[in-house]
Amino acid sequence: MEDRHKECLVKNRVFMCSEISLSTGLFANLTESGVITDDQLQKLQNIERNDTTKAAVLYFLTELLPKRGSKAFDLFLKALCESEQRHVAERLNKWLSDDCSEDAGTFERLQDELRTHYNDKLQFVYTMPWLPTEGFSLKETFVQRRLRLTSGDRKGTEVKMDEILASLAFAWSQPDEASENIKSFDLVILLHAGDLRGQDSVGGAIKEHLLPIDWDIPSRQLEKLLQEKNVLLIIDAFDEASKKNEIIHQLIEGKRLKHKPLLITSRPNFLENKQRHFESTFTVEGYDEEEQLKHVERYAKHQNIASAPFESMLEEESIIDLCSNPLNLTLLCLLREEDTQLRITRTALYTEIHRIIRRKAGERMDLTEAEVEESLLRPLYQFAFEAYQRNETVVREKDSKKVENFQRICQVGYLTNEVIISRLQKEVRFQFTHKTFVEFLTAKHIAEMDQEERLNWMQHLRYADYHIRIHGLAIDDDFNVEQNEAILGFIFGLLEEESAELTQMASLVIKETRFSSEPHHPLSLFVSPCDASHHQLLRLLAELNVVPQELADVICKRRPPLINIHDDCSVSCRRGMLKLCNLRFQPPIPMNVNLSYSLDEEEKMSFVQKLIKSESIDCSKIWIKPRDHTELWNDVRGWRIGQADSIQQVSIHCYRIEGNPCEKFSFGNHLSELELIHYEPSHSFLLEAALHKPLTSLQLICCHELDDRCISLIRQLLRNQRNLQRVQLTSFPWQQRFGFFLADFAQMENLQSLEIELIDSTDEEMRSLEAILKRNKLSELTIDSYYSGSLESVLNEGFHSMSSLRELHLRRVNIIHLPNLRHLDLINFSLLPPFIFSLRHSTLNDDGIAVLSDALRSWRNLQQLRIHFDEDEDVSVAECSLRKLFEAIAGCHRLQILYFDRLEMADSVVPSVCKMIESLKQLREFTSKDQRDESLTEEGFKQLEPIIKRNGLNTEFDRLSNKAGSEIISEYLGWNNVIPRAVVMVSNEQAKFNSFKLQVKSSDVSRILREDLWPEGVCIRQCYNRNKNKNMNNDITVHDNNGIDEAENTTRKTLYYNYGWYKYI
Repeated sequence: MEDRHKECLVKNRVFMCSEISLSTGLFANLTESGVITDDQLQKLQNIERNDTTKAAVLYFLTELLPKRGSKAFDLFLKALCESEQRHVAERLNKWLSDDCSEDAGTFERLQDELRTHYNDKLQFVYTMPWLPTEGFSLKETFVQRRLRLTSGDRKGTEVKMDEILASLAFAWSQPDEASENIKSFDLVILLHAGDLRGQDSVGGAIKEHLLPIDWDIPSRQLEKLLQEKNVLLIIDAFDEASKKNEIIHQLIEGKRLKHKPLLITSRPNFLENKQRHFESTFTVEGYDEEEQLKHVERYAKHQNIASAPFESMLEEESIIDLCSNPLNLTLLCLLREEDTQLRITRTALYTEIHRIIRRKAGERMDLTEAEVEESLLRPLYQFAFEAYQRNETVVREKDSKKVENFQRICQVGYLTNEVIISRLQKEVRFQFTHKTFVEFLTAKHIAEMDQEERLNWMQHLRYADYHIRIHGLAIDDDFNVEQNEAILGFIFGLLEEESAELTQMASLVIKETRFSSEPHHPLSLFVSPCDASHHQLLRLLAELNVVPQELADVICKRRPPLINIHDDCSVSCRRGMLKLCNLRFQPPIPMNVNLSYSLDEEEKMSFVQKLIKSESIDCSKIWIKPRDHTELWNDVRGWRIGQADSIQQVSIHCYRIEGNPCEKFSFGNHLSELELIHYEPSHSFLLEAALHKPLTSLQLICCHELDDRCISLIRQLLRNQRNLQRVQLTSFPWQQRFGFFLADFAQMENLQSLEIELIDSTDEEMRSLEAILKRNKLSELTIDSYYSGSLESVLNEGFHSMSSLRELHLRRVNIIHLPNLRHLDLINFSLLPPFIFSLRHSTLNDDGIAVLSDALRSWRNLQQLRIHFDEDEDVSVAECSLRKLFEAIAGCHRLQILYFDRLEMADSVVPSVCKMIESLKQLREFTSKDQRDESLTEEGFKQLEPIIKRNGLNTEFDRLSNKAGSEIISEYLGWNNVIPRAVVMVSNEQAKFNSFKLQVKSSDVSRILREDLWPEGVCIRQCYNRNKNKNMNNDITVHDNNGIDEAENTTRKTLYYNYGWYKYI
């Protein structure tokens, strides 16, 4: 029930007790509408019989009606009207509709009360658990933080530090000192997410947690002020109180206070399934060197001691990672005051802080440390474990009563208690000083379990991600394995000296995350997310000072065949990788490294150099994206690319390279792979530098139109390289024909992998391809065909003799004409979409499904399968054909990765999908992207949900709305070094093509308007806001139909929804 309705019942209680008649008609209406149950009816009748009618009415108004849900009040009014008591209903309605404009001074008093509250509560930050009264002045010690924009299409903010929000609210409470931005808000409301639990409105949470008890502002006035005034809502710690919290979800989804700015904070991974509701998301950057220095200087000033010891601490390389976190840096400063020994892991840091807390608690309470541990801390570990299981940092008094000596436990220093005097009753709550301490204490409890109990707890964790989005059903669910790592990391660190127990835990992680298998995702310069599950062991190893020999032996025995270091790998991933460098792998583990978007060049250079020097690591390939030709030169020279004892495979993104960085530019004499992305004729010096190197792989991806010089250099590389085994040639987009190179490929005796884009191929080119296929040397073949004549017949005939082929990827090739697919023995097959929509594309209809199903029955060694169904909404697949396809896939028992795009999944085929997945015991990754229809219902999803959430299965399952196109455009522009300020769909839902408005910086306008930036089929024009100076507003409108009239363009579809294309670009 709404607060205003409850207040109405309270304010009119005397009137109703004297006017309401508990007639048979009233009771009949109340029971029929469900306002009261039969048992409650009997209770009221007993009270009326044994006491008075007024007593029964009072009981009804106070104990029953307010607890009967949001519709109970209106149903009560209706029941009054239908039982000849309309005058009572009219009195209540009149009270609700009376002018509730604010009394003189109400708004000003509300501002004053909030500012007083923030000034009292937020002016000090308490970071020392053993000194709950020792606070740091927020104004004097707070260091301004950097926020990194991670998405520009969302509303709200995702950050990590509650101090930032406290500083905003505190700044608003000091109007003479606040910035103009924060002063512009009439009200700033700062609430913990837990404050909204059990509330009926935001106003109720404000009254209970922010305002004094003796100011009884009517709820309806408060709600009206929130609606009418310029209000900033700040909700802290979503991750700590998101469950059973309806109001916070309504705020995020725009169902309450929709037009008010909303700032939400959460730890990473908890807000992922809500990010589609946000206009912007940010991540708090870790302290840089300047901010670290400022932090320790302010700390020293607050403690009235010299800052020199803390400044010298910052120079220690072993704790650089810890110093980037403000809480950790504060704790390091506290330890520096105690002694000079440095702790280089998070576990070591918190363990030492814990020892200090235990020692000081013993001194205060006249107990030995052993007594503090046994009688106070171990019950606290259990208490923290139970709070963690409930995802709580604030616990209620009723929970504390279950713990013996709880008040003495609070005196240790980890818990603070506060008394909340609400309008109903006094409540005592206990709060842990920081969630990280909850995690540490929980880990202490688990570390003290016996091995079997601890292992049982770990086995119930999830070790695979899932991301499920079905917008039509409002299903939005995520899990990321990193959510468990705060606890697991502490446990690893705490058990470092217990070699056998640590090895047992690590063995479980190795098994559950398939650490010993091939990484899930190959590295790419375009899309390179960290493989969170596969890297979990690395992040846990980062918590160890030294890897025990017993554990090292297990890791060496169960070593992975390859490790990828991705651009967005965490600091812990990289620290763990350096731990592996100290192990003795024979032979060394191959490693690929993509740090192309790293901002700190010095740090990136140092990290890769350490990998190169390791004898246990074979740093095989590196991806680089130089910002200019100088950076290219520095990278190649700094990492000695191509040298015998360094990296010999390199991928270079050429987009921003202009001119030759040096006349003597060269690679080392052992360069074995050269991959060039967005290659242009001006980059010919890169091909020249590779001319006399022993290349085994040459790849030109998304290259622009080649001139005669480039073609000559490529031919020299193809003809002079006896060891060349892999070639890839693709253009951006369709700017270059490559078919004439097939004659050169036909002369290469060792060619094993070929990827080529064929456009309008000639008969001579097809004869060259036929010769390549019949030689039976290819193990991998990728063909992108665009009007290539007899290609399909050449492929089908060639499949008879291609017993060596193991990987086949087809784009815009119609498999209806490839029945000989069944003669192959493949481990990896992909039926891919075109990079951009065209009139010529592969058609996967019922006949195509039949051919594919027949082939799948013979591919018993298949490990990876990717199927992209047709973009054309007019091409559909019969359910019986889909069932046959799923049945054929179910027989591929070695399948590990299964990927569908634009699959039509109706309820009727869900049982077949479930049966398929259940039969694939080795499946570790299942993806169904962008389902085409709306026929999957909630009932169908309930059957599917437990199957796709199977532990050990990484799942991505979504059905996206059209609005997702704006995100795809943003990502595409980002790859081309343009960050749009906004991307907004402007076409309506009935349009046969989609239009978007882009807002970009003035400096990017000329780049956006370049025709060669956009794929074929895109129409772009510049437009201006009517009421603004056109030089000040750069809006670009993008259409996907190239300006063709809708009636003439029935075959074109929305360019930006083609996932295969945008991921590739």
